[in-house]
Amino acid sequence: MAQLDTTKELDFLIHETEQNSSHILAQAMQEGIHLLFKRYVTEAYIVNRIDRDKALKMLGAEEIAAIEYAWQAVEKDIAWGMSNG
Repeated sequence: MAQLDTTKELDFLIHETEQNSSHILAQAMQEGIHLLFKRYVTEAYIVNRIDRDKALKMLGAEEIAAIEYAWQAVEKDIAWGMSNG
């Protein structure tokens, strides 16, 4: 993906959404914090810094199911690689 200058991206969003920069920046901050929150809760759950119940409360059942499915796939790939190496 091509990397645009942040100012150009903001200008595009202002033009496209017809919202002022303050509103867009506030939305970007909120969405960015949400993404970081999900990333760090996921990491904490995978490395057992938080338990499943706490992760469920923080992310919800659907997100935890997706994380567990992906983690099981990684574990299967590792096991397969170790047995065929």
